[in-house]
Amino acid sequence: MSEYSIEAEGLNISFNGVQVLHNVDFRVKEGEVHALVGTNGAGKSTLVKIINGVYKRDSGTIAIHGKPVNYENPEGALEAGIAMVFQDLSLIPSMTVAENIFLKTNPYRKGPLIDDRENSRRARELLELIGVDAEIRPQDLVEDMSIGQQQLVEIAKALSNNPSILILDEPTASLSNTEIERLFTVIETLKSKGISIIYITHYLQDIFKICDAITLIRDGRIIFRKETNEIDMNFLIDSMTGSESEAVQWIRKQDLRKGTPLLEIKNLSTAKVTGISLSIYPGEIVGVAGLLGSGRTELLKALFGIDKIISGDIFINGEKVSIPSTTEAISHGIALIPENRREQGLVLDFPVGENMVLSIFNRLRKFLMIDDKKRNDLANHYIKTLNVKTRGPNQIVRYLSGGNQQKVVVAKSLASDSKILLLDDPTFGVDVHAKREIMKIIHDYAAQGNGVLMVSSEFNEIVDFCDSIYVMKKGQVTDFLADHISEDDLLYKVQ
Repeated sequence: MSEYSIEAEGLNISFNGVQVLHNVDFRVKEGEVHALVGTNGAGKSTLVKIINGVYKRDSGTIAIHGKPVNYENPEGALEAGIAMVFQDLSLIPSMTVAENIFLKTNPYRKGPLIDDRENSRRARELLELIGVDAEIRPQDLVEDMSIGQQQLVEIAKALSNNPSILILDEPTASLSNTEIERLFTVIETLKSKGISIIYITHYLQDIFKICDAITLIRDGRIIFRKETNEIDMNFLIDSMTGSESEAVQWIRKQDLRKGTPLLEIKNLSTAKVTGISLSIYPGEIVGVAGLLGSGRTELLKALFGIDKIISGDIFINGEKVSIPSTTEAISHGIALIPENRREQGLVLDFPVGENMVLSIFNRLRKFLMIDDKKRNDLANHYIKTLNVKTRGPNQIVRYLSGGNQQKVVVAKSLASDSKILLLDDPTFGVDVHAKREIMKIIHDYAAQGNGVLMVSSEFNEIVDFCDSIYVMKKGQVTDFLADHISEDDLLYKVQ
């Protein structure tokens, strides 16, 4: 028997004549938590989609526990012992935990009927396997559960197929700190039972907490496979970007909060937030710190005309305004970069250029048609300014990396000539290099006298990047911080 649960050798794949993976060798030991890291577009997703049977490789071999396999679809990968938990959860909220776990298989039946009792018993065993049976029951409705609990149900669902290899794609992206610690405990439990885990994440600090080994992929080529204890964070970042990194220190602006605020809200309430008062001054980047469910996203939705405002006042440059719709928000110079770029910020099957000008189509009309020259000129301007890696304005945005998709969303906001930018986790799901580029774009935008209101799940971003910070809990602002604060102190304040 091989010491490796999976061994991939010489994997190659190309799309439309473009080589994406180049002779990739990838292996994971039995019972190992193995990180697969790289910048957006490096080839991580392509590699795991080959392993998971979504893509068919052009050449190369895959062996599971030393035995060659040659499946061509996810069902074949599952039969070979490989299961994957995707970043986007696939549970049905109105169904129970047990029903979701056995949604596709329903293995236990009484004649033509589903044996709910036996399915519940088996679901309970799976929940016990990962040590969460005390808090999650087979009969619980998914819609009543936290995101962290739903993530654990997805893992139980994957384990229902008895895999020996489990792929976790950005498993901590939407979890609170407490939920992350619980997930890490579950991962340790699975590891102790001999299950190998391929762990994909942009949160590099997680790797040094939970992973035994790391494979780095860059430009479709494997750069190294190392034990985690052989390297440190700086080495990993330098290797990802292909150059020696410099620590980025954002200069916090002084004396910005003077004169008339660019945006001011007083006692604003919606169905989700209550009595919110805050202000943003020209040139200022204001952070909103809060845990999931604190109302931080709902605040941005209210300011962008998505959520109905029940009471309170909004002032722009000292003048009272009404924002009953997104159209009104845009007309007042407000732009939103939403939390979920793929569902809320982009039309994935539209070209890059069309996505960039979605909010200003009316300005580009020539009689009844869109002026293609104006559109392409504007798109090319932002492609160059924001360093978007694309073949041009006509490339379909679906095929860009996550970081470049986010830049297209940013370009769409800048193209609307906004003066106030609302950011909901703007660096979510992007690698460290793309993150720095996006933060630089935001920094330069504010430096032109514009205002930024930024929500981020990464409190180090808020502490290092923002000029002032509002703390939110349970739909209310509970603190305002104008002086520098440590990440640990901010974490304490949001609890």
